[in-house]
Amino acid sequence: MENNLNSKGIEDYCNRFCEVIASQHFNNNETISGKEILELQEIRQINLFVIKYLLSEWTKEVTKLKSPYFNYNAPEAKAALKEFMNILSRHISVTKEHFMPLLKQATRDTLLLVFSPYDYYMHLIHAPETQELSLKELKRMSKYVKINNNLLQALIGKIEEQGHQRISEEKAGKLLNEVFHNIQESPADTDEYLEVFSRVLPLTEAIIYGEPSKTNDIVSTKQQPPEEKSINEFVENTVSTINDKHSIEHKPTIAESHRKQKIESLRKHISINQRFMFINTLFYGDEEIYNRAIDYLDNCEDQRSASLYLTSEYPEWDNESEEVGEFMELIEKRLP
Repeated sequence: MENNLNSKGIEDYCNRFCEVIASQHFNNNETISGKEILELQEIRQINLFVIKYLLSEWTKEVTKLKSPYFNYNAPEAKAALKEFMNILSRHISVTKEHFMPLLKQATRDTLLLVFSPYDYYMHLIHAPETQELSLKELKRMSKYVKINNNLLQALIGKIEEQGHQRISEEKAGKLLNEVFHNIQESPADTDEYLEVFSRVLPLTEAIIYGEPSKTNDIVSTKQQPPEEKSINEFVENTVSTINDKHSIEHKPTIAESHRKQKIESLRKHISINQRFMFINTLFYGDEEIYNRAIDYLDNCEDQRSASLYLTSEYPEWDNESEEVGEFMELIEKRLP
């Protein structure tokens, strides 16, 4: 999934964004404390992720303390180690050199969580250091996730319903697809976060998703349209209706005017919620296929060419479904 995002643009933005944030603190300070980390950025999610990753690295360091000559599982030893860790956790002190990697990772993951939560959670599931997911670890993780947390809670709920304490990456991925398919709540408002990030460093959707590719870069793999009723008929009926308006005088209502208002870009107009729905119901759960289709349609000159493309590529679509209807309504606005 990562290749469908503008990885280089995101990485470059993170580097520049983090330099600005870090400079504001480290220009006058040698180190940063836990309290200062939690108050570092207006976007609280970044601060929480930094703390999470810091504690994860610290836990790894603690495991290295174990020796074959001592019993670290003895009750007194475990209690003493826990108390030692609690004391240290209240005395966090990190230099800029060690802080920057944590801040960059936290910023990158926050961008994913806001603008492509599917990618974020898939990356979480398929982390290279684990082949199984622990329900306990997911619940612990949920304490640090504040944006689009409902998706993680829904995944945890599905795992609990099946009675698992641990689950394989493959099963978790299938459950996550179910979550995205069935979720009813709207995701976090991306426009709000574009504005908040931009207060530090200008951020646009082009940085996140990249610029749409040209139509001639897209090669269709299917040539023969189906004989059954197709999306083409849907669009032809729409075109006929538009032509008829020249012979029948009709004063449009406000609602009709809004529905027919032209949009300049499908990619920019489709909400995150619609994006989830379209990917999972119309594009086989594959974001790459979705992105290819949107790039092609955004470069079509008229509804007929868009219809021919969709008829050829997706003949199995149910033209009576709500998802197809909503998708075609957007195409009508893009190509009136």
